[in-house]
Amino acid sequence: MDHLDEALVRLAPTGPEYRGGLSNHGPMVAEALVRLGAAETIADWVSGYLPRLDGGPDVRGRVTDWRAALGDRRRVGDWTAYFTERLTEAPWRAVLAEWWPRLTPGLAAGATHGVIRASHAVRALAEQETPPRFTELAQALAYWAAGYVELPGRPLTSGVRTLEQAVAVLPILELAPTELIVAHLAHLRDLPEFAGVVSSLRPPTDVAADLTELTRVFAGVFLTHGRHAPIDFIHAVTAPVAVSSVLDHLPKELWRPTYDALWQVAAALYSGFAYQGTVEPLPSDDPPAPGELAGRAAETGDAHAIKLTEAALRQHTRTGDPVFLHAAARSVELLR
Repeated sequence: MDHLDEALVRLAPTGPEYRGGLSNHGPMVAEALVRLGAAETIADWVSGYLPRLDGGPDVRGRVTDWRAALGDRRRVGDWTAYFTERLTEAPWRAVLAEWWPRLTPGLAAGATHGVIRASHAVRALAEQETPPRFTELAQALAYWAAGYVELPGRPLTSGVRTLEQAVAVLPILELAPTELIVAHLAHLRDLPEFAGVVSSLRPPTDVAADLTELTRVFAGVFLTHGRHAPIDFIHAVTAPVAVSSVLDHLPKELWRPTYDALWQVAAALYSGFAYQGTVEPLPSDDPPAPGELAGRAAETGDAHAIKLTEAALRQHTRTGDPVFLHAAARSVELLR
């Protein structure tokens, strides 16, 4: 059994959240550490993380009416049982294709950790099909389904603005956050102009390329706006990067609505958490090298710094854009 599978076995009995709503990052971090070339650190990291976590959820009943059970956080155990069974009945890609479009409108679930965790699970399973990885995909999809929550407006890009233009006119929620991310984003209902700006983005012409552009723009937003709320802004990068790594495992007709939903969530994080922040210029110096950043992130032990760095290095490999290296360096600086 390799380092990742060992970690997934140890983490499987834990719940998807702890301390009243914080997301369990364990499986995602373990997979990210493998990608950072730090697999040998996973066991010790998990040993330090496990005492924080709550036990697994109880099963209350069988999921028969999935629409009624969607977004019911009390039924995460029921959803876990459901997806565990579905993954024994059908190939995992078929289950993914069936459920991805049902869950995409609620992509903000768990402050995007539902879709991020599912994406990490898919990436691991695509490399090697093992029982712990099937278990992890079932738990990830269950978390997404139980936490399903829709944001105000309809995530459909139908305008003419570029990403930079759309971000520049996003309204700001003038309310200091006092709640968890999802609860705070619910206040966007008080910004009726938010939905219009989301729709004003021009439609993607090449979803994979436009998704990469989305990650580039919001890596920049993390650098210019995110110092006062780094964890909140990080998810506008890690969610689209995570999904971009699994697009090829989804039917192409699902790509466009997924892009639109990711843009809506990233826009919501900006509108929800930019208030009272100080805007900084983009770094002008040379960023640290990728290998150095990978080591720094692993040494922090911080879940968000590890995940952001892994995502940023992946995008830098793809694009060569130094903004991703600067974003990784900033995450380590702020979260170490």
